[in-house]
Amino acid sequence: MTYISSASRPTNLSDHYLVLLSGVLLGYAIFGKGFAYVGLPPFFIGEIAFFCGFVILLRTGCLVAALATLPSLVLAATMTWVLLRTLPYVGVYGFDALRDSVVIMYGGFAFVVIALLLEDGRRINTMLRYYGEFLNIYIPAIPLVFAFSRYMADHIPRWPGYNVPLLQIGSGEVAVHLAGASVFALVGFRKVTPLWIVLVFATVLMASVSSRGAMLAFVLPVIFAALMLGKVRELATVLMAGLVIFSAAYAVETAFTDYREARFSEERSVSTRQIVDHVASIVGWSGGQTEDTKTWRLDWWDIIVKDTLYGPNFWTGRGFGLNLADANGFRTDNDTPALRSPHNVHMTLLARAGVPGVALWVLLLASWFAMLTSAVLTARRRGQTDWAGLFLFIGCYVMSIIINATFDVALEGPMQGVWFWCLIGFGTGSVMVYRAQALGVLPHRAVLIGSKGVTDPAEEAP
Repeated sequence: MTYISSASRPTNLSDHYLVLLSGVLLGYAIFGKGFAYVGLPPFFIGEIAFFCGFVILLRTGCLVAALATLPSLVLAATMTWVLLRTLPYVGVYGFDALRDSVVIMYGGFAFVVIALLLEDGRRINTMLRYYGEFLNIYIPAIPLVFAFSRYMADHIPRWPGYNVPLLQIGSGEVAVHLAGASVFALVGFRKVTPLWIVLVFATVLMASVSSRGAMLAFVLPVIFAALMLGKVRELATVLMAGLVIFSAAYAVETAFTDYREARFSEERSVSTRQIVDHVASIVGWSGGQTEDTKTWRLDWWDIIVKDTLYGPNFWTGRGFGLNLADANGFRTDNDTPALRSPHNVHMTLLARAGVPGVALWVLLLASWFAMLTSAVLTARRRGQTDWAGLFLFIGCYVMSIIINATFDVALEGPMQGVWFWCLIGFGTGSVMVYRAQALGVLPHRAVLIGSKGVTDPAEEAP
């Protein structure tokens, strides 16, 4: 790909904020929950970036324009509803109410990113370049960093005053970013080496033994992207080769080692049998510990459904701030830190914001994916493969996060929440720039994505 050199260098306050935001996203991806505690409470790094972004949003003068799509309007309505279900409980639950509300209120990052793109469309190029540089750091580092975080957790220093390691990365977080990286390569935005592929799949293996959600968060978006790009033969070749290698490893493992089922999720080892156990649990029945965690989730979700869809909290939910584990009887003495979420963002919103809240959430996702899908099909029809690839990449990245958030605590924290809402804004803003280009109403500094990559319109001039 080619990028605009002049757009790559920060030239004003908005560009400098984009550098800051990129650094925050890198920190969340590399250090996980440990990075989230950078700052002085209650203003941690996520909140600092959020409030700085609000200032930038006002400076761009694009606040009203950022609301000019259906997904943006639905997001604004969803944030308003969540705010109404949060403010009454601030006096009761204090900071917990605000903390629980970020599952939607971090949506402000989406409006910031949209405004940045509307102010200067060339920032699409800059964001893609920053993401490419992110992968230069992330892919070589994450296998070692994730392994250290998972298997050497007792040796990692902790934040003073908090029982939180300086380095704590979730399996789902890793799988999501590896899915994004893989789709980025599949659409042709990056050339990869055999070593790059080995590093990705080795890390996916480590993440998959820890979480079924992580496995699905990687596999489903990557397969979807391959099918959308017509790379069925390449996909079949990779799947067959992987299946042969996995079958051989499974045969060796079962023949020469004894398998001891993990008692807790943290004890799951890097094992082909553990992966088979996860797959069996997804499609049917597997080992006791794996089934116990699945049953635990389903039982909790059933209580939430009965309490809202068929209970007294249909319209309002329980609000933000209440500990749902305590309220539903799912808190145990071993929960450190205190469990607050039912490991499913849709159930979290249903429980806290009621049916209106989850209905707005579903409408937001449906309208956003419909907008991206329409943009992909339009770009393909016009022969603009780079635009189509861009929209497919963003859509699959968001899809991966949603899959992970369906099985784990993801959007409730900044590690995935900030990434998610920035991607929502990146997708919306990119589509708005693309549509403006088609209408011929772009300013002279807007981008053009042509068949040779992301380029400046000036470079297309004879």
